[in-house]
Amino acid sequence: MISLIIVANGTGQRFGSNKMLLNIDGQYLINKTIKCFEGIDDIKEIIVVSNQEIFNIIDNKKVICVNGGNTRSQSVECGLKLAKQEYVLIHDGARPFITKKLIKNIVNSLKNNEVVVPFLKISNCLKRISNSKVKTVNREEYIQTQTPQGFKTSIIRKAYENNKAEFYDDCQLLEDTKYEIHFINGEEENKKITFITDI
Repeated sequence: MISLIIVANGTGQRFGSNKMLLNIDGQYLINKTIKCFEGIDDIKEIIVVSNQEIFNIIDNKKVICVNGGNTRSQSVECGLKLAKQEYVLIHDGARPFITKKLIKNIVNSLKNNEVVVPFLKISNCLKRISNSKVKTVNREEYIQTQTPQGFKTSIIRKAYENNKAEFYDDCQLLEDTKYEIHFINGEEENKKITFITDI
């Protein structure tokens, strides 16, 4: 069975305000994100890592609320301390457009894998800029990862306990370990709202 951690404790510096308070389809963004996961039988608990302002507007009274840390990685750790299920999904609160189809694909893949990550291929020409010099790189060697990322809870919890740096995403902690990361196709719709233009 699965615990879901929704990380929603960012300050929205790049966006200009707290994204969780955005009105998306007539509801707060955080509630829209939560509803994407409701009704999926394998998910036995939903943990939202945020702050009291956000907790006050959450519609689902079964949600477990826990205060986050100063960084995303610290906030994930706060959620992991409460996760009681054998597996865990870690999702960005600012991804409110994920479909239940993708969620179920990740859940089903966790039954045969210890780490499952959705990804997208790079479709645009990709270039690297360093010291004002531009170099075109082979886009086939690169991917974009999305959330939710699924893990056996004991594995990702131990990884966070042993690594105190800040990470871009959760599977980064396991890149140089014995654990195999199983990638599955993500969704273009599963966009993370980062800048005001993303609306």
